[in-house]
Parts: sequence; structure tokens; C-alpha cells
Amino acid sequence: INRTAQAAVAVLLFALPAYAQGWSVPKPNIVTVHAGERIQTAIDKAKKGTVILVSPGTYYEIIHLKSGVHLRSEQGADKTIIDGHGSQKPVVVCDDKSILEGFTITGKGKPKKEGDPSHAIECLNGSATIKNDIVRDNQGTGIYTAGEKTSPEILYNKVYNNQGAGIANKNKSRAHIKYNECYQNASAGIAASEGASPVIENNISHHNELAGIGVRDKGTSAVIKGNRCYLNGRSGVGVQKGGSATLEGNTLTSNGRAGIGGREGVTVNATGNTIIGNTLSGVGMLDKCKVVLKDNTLSNNVMAGVTLMDGTQGVIIGNIIQENGTQGIVCTRSIAKIQKNTVLNNHHHGISVYRGSEAEIIENTIHSNGEHDTRGAAIIVVSKSKNVIIRNNSFAYNYGPGVYARSSFPIIQENKFTNDLVFVKKKAAPIIERNVFYTAGKSGGKKAKGGVDVRDHSNPIIRNNEFYGKFAVSTQKGSRPKIIGNIFSGNHKGSIRSGRSGIKIIGDALPHIERNIFYNGNLVALKGKYITENQNYVLRRRRFVKSPADAELPKDTKLILMERNLFLK
Repeated sequence: INRTAQAAVAVLLFALPAYAQGWSVPKPNIVTVHAGERIQTAIDKAKKGTVILVSPGTYYEIIHLKSGVHLRSEQGADKTIIDGHGSQKPVVVCDDKSILEGFTITGKGKPKKEGDPSHAIECLNGSATIKNDIVRDNQGTGIYTAGEKTSPEILYNKVYNNQGAGIANKNKSRAHIKYNECYQNASAGIAASEGASPVIENNISHHNELAGIGVRDKGTSAVIKGNRCYLNGRSGVGVQKGGSATLEGNTLTSNGRAGIGGREGVTVNATGNTIIGNTLSGVGMLDKCKVVLKDNTLSNNVMAGVTLMDGTQGVIIGNIIQENGTQGIVCTRSIAKIQKNTVLNNHHHGISVYRGSEAEIIENTIHSNGEHDTRGAAIIVVSKSKNVIIRNNSFAYNYGPGVYARSSFPIIQENKFTNDLVFVKKKAAPIIERNVFYTAGKSGGKKAKGGVDVRDHSNPIIRNNEFYGKFAVSTQKGSRPKIIGNIFSGNHKGSIRSGRSGIKIIGDALPHIERNIFYNGNLVALKGKYITENQNYVLRRRRFVKSPADAELPKDTKLILMERNLFLK
């Protein structure tokens, strides 16, 4: 029993904190440096675990921290300055597990020759902590990290007016950069290159000469979360030369170029960012980039919401893209998947597909685009763009066509068009099938329009669509559409009045009209006359002849073929 009791007491004593047992707790070794004394002298004497408190004042010296030593000012960075006084060396050199807290670091001079250090604070190994400091007015980078084994924490600092980047990460370093403010630096506010992989989180970066945050070089990858980048000379976040970046929850506004800019084979994944009012595009990707944009807001950018160019591959899903100065999305010589976005009120076009691009445009809401462009369209597909699929989108009240196909061959399927039309021009040959067109009349001064308008020797296939209201299909200027299996009906709750011309044939157009159903006064019209019988007709010297058997016709007579259509009241 006694042994059991002794064991229980031993366990209890082991579990109690030291002070409850009456034992002494080791106090940290605290050393104070007073004004006029040298900080480095105290560091050289310090052992691991020492806290060196520095009194207010200006200390003109170069500091080399020691592993495990905490260098801290008594009254904060505003009152405690370490000044390199023009030295070519770094003002502070960190060591593993050292801490620099509460100083103004300034006075780094210009390097004398190439290869000399060009930074005020240097971290080349280990996991130092740099926090609550001011790093300003240095001839080079403010804070510099490099080395595969270097993973410092850089927290709550102000870094400004340095003649390089505010904070630079190089040579495979892995810094955690959080809650800093970087501004008025001569390069980027925060930069990563040469294989670095920093986490850049909840910083403010503004008024820097280059990017707010810059990432470059193959093998460099940055995680960029919750930052605010605004009024920088170039992009809010710029990625170059094979670098990669993951962006989440950032606010990128009013930067001198793009909100997110990428070029030369970069990879960007951006989710949940707010990208507003940038001088170029909200997101601009050039030269074989890969980009995924999901659930971002891109609005009021001076040019496009999103620009993909020159071999870029883009996936654009679930974004709000509105009120941008030119297009919502531009795809030029690139490949894009554009799905479930809301594309509203962009000044010229909603989505533009140019110069041989490939695009899959699915399940988007595309409304009220093109107010500032007489040819503005919800979607424009031009210049021999191929493999373009436009499916299950909602188009409504765009100021130009819903889809404008020129010299191109898109597939337009299962979309809903409200007061919008498909405009086919210049030898285009789209497939237009299983769509529903509502002509709902005027809205906000806009003229009622809808259906399909075919011109300029184009040859679309228009099949199995439903047309409600006026202006269903117009064919003119040498066009040869195939109009097969459609329903034309003027009476619908979305119509202002019943339609009077399901199909209009103008000039020398030669449509093939087969197996359509015409309801409620919708007809086929040619030169002001309506064709109401289910027979074949030919066009000869601007006159109608009921069938080839009724007249002798030249061998080169062109036929307007109508067969097996139904005209119903």
C-alpha cells in the first residue's frame, strides 16, 4: 500500500507545473543595450535564449545576429534605428532561429561592384524571424532571403522606399511573408525568383514601381492569399518566365497593367479574387501560359476582364465579369473553356474568340453587353476560329447580336436567346440547333430582335430550333442556309405581338427550307410575297413559278427548295 501511495504522489508531482511544486523556473537571460553602446558587442557575448533589449536611439553599425538570440527594441521601430551609414554590406545579417524585432533598418549603401550584396537585411539559412520592423531608404532590396534551407518568418513590417524590391526571395528559399506593408520600392513590393517558394499572405503592397507581387523563373512557385495590391506601376501580381502562382482571396485594384499578369509559359490558379479597375485587363495571359480562374470578380478594368493570347490555355469557371472597358473575355490564338460565368454590361463584347482560337463556352449568363460598340455582341467568333462550341448559355438584351459568327464555324446548341439574334456573315458556316429564340420587344430603348440573320454567302445549318415572336430567320446576299425542322410561332407569353415572317428571303439568297412548322401567322416571305403552300418554288426573273413542270427553265436556274413544311393557324 505504501509503495502504491508513493507512486501516486510521484505521478501527481510530475503532472503539476513547476511553480506549484515550489521549484524555481528559469528566467530568460535579458541584456539591455543603452544608447551609445554597441549592439554587436551584446550579441557576441549572448548565449542561446538571450533577449537583448535595445534602448531608443540611433545605432550606426552592422549587425550579425546569433542563432537563438532575440534582438528587440524597448520602445519600437519608430524610436530605435540601426543605420548602416552607407555601408556596402547588409545592415543586418540573420542567423537560424534568431529574432529581429522592433527596429528601423536603413542606410544600406550602393554596391561598389557587381555581385556585392544589394540588400539591407539578409537571411541565408535557417528560420529567422523578422517582425515589427521598418525597412526604408536603402540602396537595394529591403529584406532578402535565399537558400534551400532558409525559411524565415517575415511579419508585420513596413518596407518602403528601397531601391530594389521591398522583400525578395531567391534561390529556393521558403519564406512565410505575412501582414507586411510594402510601398514605394523601386522594383516589386514582394518578389520571388530562382526557385523560391514563399507563402505571401495578408500583405498590403502599393505604389511600387513594378508589380505589387512578382513571381518569375521556372521552378519558382508562390502561394498568394488575402493580399491587397493597388496602384503599382505594373501588375498587381505579375508572373513571368515559367513561374507559377496560386492566388486566393486577394484584392487587386487600379494597377498600372493587369490585375494578374502572366507571360512566357507561366501557370496561374486564381480563386475568389477581386480584380477591379486595372489599366489593362483584369487578368492578362500571354505566350503559352496555363491559367485557371474560378469564382473571381473582374470588373471595371480599362480593357478586358480576361485576355488569353498566343497559345495560352485557360479554364474560366464561375466568375463575375462585368463593366469592363472592352470585352469581358478575349481569346486570341488560344484555347479556352468558359463555363458558368456571369458576363454583364461589358462595353464592347461579352466574349471574343479570334484568330483560330478554340473555345468551349457552356452554361454562361451573357446579358446587356456592347452598349459602347455599334457592333457589340454577347459572343463574337471570327477569323477562322475552329472547334468553338457555344452551348446551354443564356443570352438577353445584348446591344448587338447574341452570337456574331464571321468567317468561322461555331456549333451553337441548346441556348436561350431573349431579344438577341445569331448573326452569320462572310462565308461563315455555323451549326445552329436546338436553341430557343424569344423576341420580347423593346427594353430600355433597344429595338426588338431575335432569331438568325444570314448574309454574305454564308452557309449555316439551322435546324430543330424554336422561334417565338418576330424576326425569326432572315437570309440574304447570296447565302445558302439549310433551314430544317424548326418551329416558328408568333404567339408566346414572351412576345409583344405575333410574328408575320418566320423566314424572309431577300435578294439572291437560296435557302433550303424543309420540314419546318409555322404557327400563328408565321410565313415564308420573298420580295413581299408570302409562300403559304407546301410546294417547290423556283426563282426566275423576280417571279414565282409553282414548280419546274409548269415552265421551261434554263439549266442554270437556281432553286429555292421548300418541301414538307407545315403552315398552321
